[in-house]
Amino acid sequence: MVRLHSRATWARASLRGPTAATTIANMVILGGNALAGIVSARALGPSGRGQLAIVVLWSALIYMIGSLGLPSSCSYHVARWPDRRPALTTWLRRIAIRQAIAMTAVSAAMLFGLQIRLRIAPLLTIEYTTWAAAATITLYGTCYVQGLGAFARFNAIRVIPGTVPAVLMLASAATVRLTPAEAGAAYLLPTWCSAVLACVWLRQATNGATNGIPVQPLSRHERRSAWSYGWRSLASFSGLALNRSADQLVLGLLVPVGSLGLYSVAVAASSPLPSLVASFGMVGLPTVTALADRAKSTATWTTLRRSAYLLALISPPLAVLLPWAIPLVYGAQYSTAVMPAELLLLGAVFTALAAVTDDLLRAHGHPGFVSITQGAGGAVTIIGTLLLGGHPLGAVALVSSLGFMLAFALALARLSIATRRLRGPVTLD
Repeated sequence: MVRLHSRATWARASLRGPTAATTIANMVILGGNALAGIVSARALGPSGRGQLAIVVLWSALIYMIGSLGLPSSCSYHVARWPDRRPALTTWLRRIAIRQAIAMTAVSAAMLFGLQIRLRIAPLLTIEYTTWAAAATITLYGTCYVQGLGAFARFNAIRVIPGTVPAVLMLASAATVRLTPAEAGAAYLLPTWCSAVLACVWLRQATNGATNGIPVQPLSRHERRSAWSYGWRSLASFSGLALNRSADQLVLGLLVPVGSLGLYSVAVAASSPLPSLVASFGMVGLPTVTALADRAKSTATWTTLRRSAYLLALISPPLAVLLPWAIPLVYGAQYSTAVMPAELLLLGAVFTALAAVTDDLLRAHGHPGFVSITQGAGGAVTIIGTLLLGGHPLGAVALVSSLGFMLAFALALARLSIATRRLRGPVTLD
């Protein structure tokens, strides 16, 4: 009983400190992203904003699928295998280089096709052929320090691409007329800076831990375990990416880029909710992974309850602010985005809850089930958007919100089953 109580106490304490720091970092990143989105929307207009959105969305999808889920496996196994960290990072560094090369080739082909079809600025497509590679390398470094529980470095590497673009866009908009290519460069350069930092950390992690002693490579069983978790994570993250961006990806092929620009502003206006509670899942993943039995169950539901309380506190005021905030902040030309934004706000609540729940499922060793939850939600969104033909935008937003509701319901049911197995009889020490 004493051991169980001490584990639960440690879990609650670790969730408070790192979660608070990560929440602050997320708010800083959220502010930077919001400012960058506002500057780009006002300077580029709906058409330019639509070009930027479609390039970013497809690049993000390539990067998500091309990573093969191994960064998530990195977080999980760094926390689970403290004695095998040097071998694990050595193996993953080699894979990351190959993935970066492959993603650059795929991005070049995909974005060239989009440029011809949608008449996107050529320089913008050229720039973004390398974004997926930089983002993948950054993700490996981010996931490694997350698995270590080093949340100071975890937050630092995320803040760079989350805040610097806003500064670069403001400087560009103040000196010259901002173009889609310049806006794309403002996102790309900080991402590569983070990638360089991630490379340095991963190399230091290997060399510093071994002190010159040769590292025993991962065994076949260890590699199989890492790949298994990665493939299951790939399915889950692909489903998550599909569910979150399915409406915009389909709209980009059905409506003019100007309409996509309006819808992307509606998405941006409702996006703060998932970002504000994402820290609970980010910290909860390595914390819950390291626990067992009832302490694991207690930490799981504590994390989810706190995220739900925060959402209940901030979502009503945000709903009240949207009707006047969107025209004021983004410009009168985006006033028609108010109704889709209000409907997407409902979906954002369930998106946030589903994201935390999915991280907790990964902590319980069930990354693959996330693919079912998010895949089901994405299917609802895609089918509904195709049936609607992309119009009206408000109806597309409602369909998207229904997809997020379904994803959260399925994830919550699976998490309940996973934690119920841990609530066995407690033995006295």
